[in-house]
Amino acid sequence: MKSKILTLFITTFITLFFISCSSDDKKESEASQSYDNLPSVDMKGEKVTLRYKFENGDKFKYRLTTITDADEIIQADSTIKSRSNQNVAYVFDIEVIEVDADKVAEVSINISSVKVNVDVNGQKYLYNTSSENNIEEKRKFMEYETIYDTPFRARVNDKGEVIEVSRLDKMIDKMNSMQPQKQTLSADQKAQLSKNLSEAALRPLTQLLFRELPDNSLAKDSSWIKRYPGQMSVFKLDNTAKFTVLDFVDLDGDKGAKIKADLNVTWTGNKQGEENGVKYSFDEPKASGGGMIVFNVDQGNLVKAETSTRLEMSVQIQAKDSMQKIQRTTRREISTNKNIVELL
Repeated sequence: MKSKILTLFITTFITLFFISCSSDDKKESEASQSYDNLPSVDMKGEKVTLRYKFENGDKFKYRLTTITDADEIIQADSTIKSRSNQNVAYVFDIEVIEVDADKVAEVSINISSVKVNVDVNGQKYLYNTSSENNIEEKRKFMEYETIYDTPFRARVNDKGEVIEVSRLDKMIDKMNSMQPQKQTLSADQKAQLSKNLSEAALRPLTQLLFRELPDNSLAKDSSWIKRYPGQMSVFKLDNTAKFTVLDFVDLDGDKGAKIKADLNVTWTGNKQGEENGVKYSFDEPKASGGGMIVFNVDQGNLVKAETSTRLEMSVQIQAKDSMQKIQRTTRREISTNKNIVELL
């Protein structure tokens, strides 16, 4: 329970904002460099409205790469240091099934590939859903195997808001089939599991592919703000993401908007508390984030996004051991998370 306090804090924070192999790294570096050097387009003072332009039958593909680094120090009777890195690359195949009168698109989404590369204190784990994996390996990486090659649906409006994720019943059946002892699930249980999978994983992942756009028209240097309030442990959060149009650029003949993202986080609440006999005291959290987004104005789609957050947290924990002696532990963790989205 002690470790979950800090871990939950960091995981939730990252989700709130991003609701923002060597050869792959080289490609991503080259892609980032090319977008930095895109030629400017003279808008002559003209404003544009950023909107997704969905058409029935449209098909497109995205690669999403999430990179998470965490350094943790635990100080008690002795000092334990831990370092981990996780790199996960997803490929999403998307088809627009229908667009209604309100410009809300129903899209079919299939995660056609997941590659996982994990390094924990020098111990490495690799997983590729396209490989021939046995049942034990699939169980170890069940969260990825469940969503791999199992199409689902999403409803997305023209401002990029993912309204709903649905048709997850096959994923639930797939997840259940990988259990050591398959369970008989009622309709209500399946519905609850589908809701949990949607809110905890698929909807946040899908939202990364469709960035939410502002209501107002934009010119160069225009900006807009989106706030993400939240509650984590003893803290109440006010996450403020500011987006600024740095420039309008040429994307192979199309007009694109180059947008800078910045995150500011303010915290309120009592930094001390007690839970189930465990007393804890947080230090002042340190958080920052930002990135760059390229949106094709003419085609109405996201071309590239690279956003990141950094969170530093420290907590002092006091609890009694099995001999009823007071044990004091300090945990400090620095976590960085980067999400890269690319239209393929």
